[in-house]
Amino acid sequence: MDTTESNDDKGKPPTKVKSVAASILGEFFDALEKEEGFGEAALCLRKVVLEDGVFAEPTIRVALFPDAS
Repeated sequence: MDTTESNDDKGKPPTKVKSVAASILGEFFDALEKEEGFGEAALCLRKVVLEDGVFAEPTIRVALFPDAS
């Protein structure tokens, strides 16, 4: 087994690999963003779930209904 790195890969940051769940949720948010009236909600959900990594109901609720509190 060859474990040596090529000279091209040295000094580069490691590539971040998306999980299957992140890929599926990303596609869901892409589709939701294209639906009329859901564009802003999709952007908020994408940030909360994929970027911030939060998947709790209160946080999701605030992202969907920011004026409800």
